[in-house]
Amino acid sequence: MQRRTWMLGSLALFAGCSTAKRPAKKARARTDKRPKGPKTMGNLLVEGYIADLKNGSTASRITAAKELANLGSSAKAALPALAALADHADAKLRAAASAAIEAIEKK
Repeated sequence: MQRRTWMLGSLALFAGCSTAKRPAKKARARTDKRPKGPKTMGNLLVEGYIADLKNGSTASRITAAKELANLGSSAKAALPALAALADHADAKLRAAASAAIEAIEKK
């Protein structure tokens, strides 16, 4: 009986299970500007398009701006990234960003 107890205790320690209480983890401050609320497919799409607007090629930025325009008012979190592209050197990108801003604010 003692041998079984010793084996179970050592297995529990080996597996990381213990009865000792651990300090609670501190909550991290949210530094990014993600849309708040539940993780829905729409929120994930908007986050992906925002990432494309910030770091993508010119063609992917234009595509992201057009897709955000199609999403309408649910893409309001992308307005700051689109506003930054409204003064871009590429005329097609400027036009796509401006059209997306208008479509998002309109709906």
